[in-house]
Amino acid sequence: MENKNTILKIILLILYIINYQSCRAQKRGELYLTYKVSLYYNEVIDETKSYDSKSAVYEIKQLHNYDGYKSKSVIVNLTQKNIKEIYDLYLKLQPKSLHNCIFTDNNKLISSSIISFNKSDNAEDLPCNTNWEDKEKYYKIEAKLYELILPTYRLKYPDEFIGK
Repeated sequence: MENKNTILKIILLILYIINYQSCRAQKRGELYLTYKVSLYYNEVIDETKSYDSKSAVYEIKQLHNYDGYKSKSVIVNLTQKNIKEIYDLYLKLQPKSLHNCIFTDNNKLISSSIISFNKSDNAEDLPCNTNWEDKEKYYKIEAKLYELILPTYRLKYPDEFIGK
């Protein structure tokens, strides 16, 4: 009887390991996307918008005069198909960088926007797109991302879209 219990425990352990390995192998093939845009006013971050497909959280943080930052967030579950669609657009357009910046005439940063796929390094260290054609390519990729995120955000915060 004791021998049967030992064999049963070994079989269950082997099944667990096989199941765990197959789950890890599936996760390795997944495509992840992160997005962040920072808007500056007087060299201070006035607003950030971010999305991380691992957590599925789209968040907007806005600086309020005396209250500090206030945030709004919504869960946006982009599918692997959605993320691949954005990634395929990136591969098709091939901008030099997935970091876009907007500067004032006197060279002060007013907007910094980053899209990243499966990156563990700091995407903010990427150089900003410098030529207009690359900026336009980036805007098309960013527009595709918003096309997928905004319908869910609108459902939770419809007042922000009244009159627009």
